[in-house]
Order: sequence, then structure tokens, then C-alpha cells
Amino acid sequence: MAITLVLEGAADDRCIVRLSPIAELSAALHALNEIDHHPRSHEWADLVRRTVPGALLDQVRAWAPLWGSLRARFLMPLDDGPQRTLAKEISDIETLGERHFVAMCAEAIVDRDRTVRYERLGDDRSAVQRFRDRARQLSATRLTLAEKLLADPGSLRADVVGFLRAFARYAFDEEWEAQRPLLMREARQRAREVERRGLGVLTSLSKTVHECNRPRRVVFDKLYDGSARIADQVCLIVPSVHVRPHVAIKHNAGLPIVVQYPVGGTNEVTYDLVRTRMLVLSDPIRIRMCRWILREPHTTSDLARRMGMSQPQVSRHLRRLRDAGLVRTWREGRLVFYALDPAPIDNLGSDLVDALRR
Repeated sequence: MAITLVLEGAADDRCIVRLSPIAELSAALHALNEIDHHPRSHEWADLVRRTVPGALLDQVRAWAPLWGSLRARFLMPLDDGPQRTLAKEISDIETLGERHFVAMCAEAIVDRDRTVRYERLGDDRSAVQRFRDRARQLSATRLTLAEKLLADPGSLRADVVGFLRAFARYAFDEEWEAQRPLLMREARQRAREVERRGLGVLTSLSKTVHECNRPRRVVFDKLYDGSARIADQVCLIVPSVHVRPHVAIKHNAGLPIVVQYPVGGTNEVTYDLVRTRMLVLSDPIRIRMCRWILREPHTTSDLARRMGMSQPQVSRHLRRLRDAGLVRTWREGRLVFYALDPAPIDNLGSDLVDALRR
């Protein structure tokens, strides 16, 4: 599955690089709740747990569905204008129309279940029942949030805004000031890249994105399907520290597309490559071959002799290992040596987990 951003027909100025403190705050809150797969945020998270009042930390957990695997859309930039302060971005949440606020909250609470008609929650009893049932199936925390949203969306909005301001004051404002110089340098560099490469810059944001033609588009490896046209919606490129190892993408109709990516890139490999490596290593002959070339480098003819196989058979197996990025090769005169690269195999478990989390 994938998110596809169609570039066809879009001018290069439809891609804008800017910072967003609300996007970074929500990425940090997500990392705080899911710290096991956010090692870049460990130091900050440890400081938060030592210094932030317990009641505020309880709220971080209680509101977790809003910045979980599918962040509420209002926690990303809501317009494509100039960069704004955190205070102004939080104020944007306060001025958001109630129908939009409810739909954005509901989508996050039930993890983007497409059977729920979020825009009808204010006037459709069947939509309300489906939303409530889906939240109940997911967790008690999500059901509690769903009931609060349905009962009094204005009160829930005030509580969310109050929490964001309080948490920022205790735990985020100082972190933002510390990270902003790095993010500004990254944004300037990325903006120059947009001037040089145009919309193709999107392919450099992650190893899991690739460009296709007819129509020209970029495809991000993600858990769910979605698409948007940059000719119709401006695309904001937002650098982040705490989003690592993810790339977060929002493409709601009528709002800017937002691509929040980690500064310094990610160590991600595509799901297809992880799957290929697992399939390649499922063959017992190739496993035996890996044992030989892990011990020391071998040529094709030497492996054929040791394994009792023909050279063409060995070559076919080595080609599969090489195509999966599992072997290194080098030449000494007329001889080509093969050695196992253990790093991709060491990383296979974590790579698979990361691919499943996208």
C-alpha cells in the first residue's frame, strides 16, 4: 500500500519548505508515547518524565489517539502561508470550524476507519453509532475520547488547546528553541534543493519513496492507500527532529499536503526489500552458502567445489543474494570474491518492524 502524490501538471512553486512548531510538538508527543521506536527522542523523553507534573503526563496518555499512528490533522499546518509561531498555530485550532474539528478528531480516534462518515457526525445518527462502535472496538481510551467529542466538542477542543499550551510551556518551548537552528538550516538547504530540482526533491525525503511516470508521481511506502494532486493542493515540506524514523504525510482535501520528514534522513528500507531478503534467506542452499562466505570470501568456482554444485548453479544463488543487498563483491585480477554483508541480516528484524509501522 502507498500514498501517491501526483506531480503531473504542478509547477515547482507548489512545493514549499517551512518549519511548523505544532507539527514538531505533535511528533514529540507521539515519540513520548511510543518511545521504544523513537531512539532519537530518548534524552528529551527522559527529561520530560523527570520534570513534567504527573497530571500533565497522564493527559499525554489520555489524549494519545490524537497524536498516535494517525495524527489529528489540526496538529499539522492548516494553511500554506508564511511560517508561524506555536501560539498562532494553536490559535488556528481554536478558530477551526466545529464541523472540521470534529471530523479531524474523529478520524484520529478511530485510526482513519473509512467506514465512518466523519463529516456527518453532527447530524447523522447512524454515523454517530458507527463511530462509537468503532472506538469501542479499538480501546477504552478511544471510546472515552469519542464520547467526550460527541457530548461536547467545544469543551473537548478547549481541553486539547489548554493541554497543548501547558505541555509546551513545561516541556516543549525550550526543546523547540534548541532544535530550531538545526531545522532552519535544514529548511534553507531543502529550499535551495527545490529551486534546483523542483518537485523531484520529494524523492530525497526518504529511502522508501520512489518516482514513477505516466502520470509523473511520487509514491511513499505506507500502511494505507491515498492520493493527492500537487496541482490542486500546495505541498508543504516540514523538517523534523522527533518524527524520526517516520515520514508523516497528510493530504486531506481542501488543505495543504504536508510531508513531515526526519532531519538527517532515515535508516528505512522498503517493505519490498525486506520481503525479498526474507524470501532469499528462506532457501536452505543459500543459507549454507551464506555460512561459507561469512567465514571468509570465496570465488564462484571455490564455492561450487565446496558445496558440490555446478558454477552456474552457484552463480544464480549468488545473484539472488547480491540483488537483495546481502553480499559484497570485489575483484582481484581475474578473480571475483564474494563475502556476506552481515549488517542487513542483523537489521532484518528491526527493518521489518519499521516497515510494518509505516
